[in-house]
Amino acid sequence: MKVFYSVLLLLLLNACAKPLQPDNYGDLISSTRVDQDTFQVSSPGSANSEDEKSVDLSLLRSAEITLENGFNYFVIIESDGQQDSAYEATTYGDETYSHSDPGTTNTIVCFKQKPEGFAYVALFVKATLRSKYKLDQVAE
Repeated sequence: MKVFYSVLLLLLLNACAKPLQPDNYGDLISSTRVDQDTFQVSSPGSANSEDEKSVDLSLLRSAEITLENGFNYFVIIESDGQQDSAYEATTYGDETYSHSDPGTTNTIVCFKQKPEGFAYVALFVKATLRSKYKLDQVAE
């Protein structure tokens, strides 16, 4: 009888779990505006390589925030990921930004025009990651 109740409980819990869908993925990620063009974006999980999905979702939300605020490009200037990025420094005006690799918590600086050096193209990142996780499909 215990086995029956255990299986029943597992089935009920599984039925209640909501898979990642277009209408709920954003609830998993927090964002805070730090300055006019700077945001901190965090998703649950760790920056370990095994947790690629959390890192990707934080990167996706970074791209969406960039676009929602009228910008086209962004640079990760701080993260809980690897701090010594292979990307060259980005220069915009008199400012030079060092890069961090994406993590589950990223501090991003957004730009309307492409800065010198490396910058993520927000529209491309958004399209690529939404496709990867099938977030553009209608929930059933």
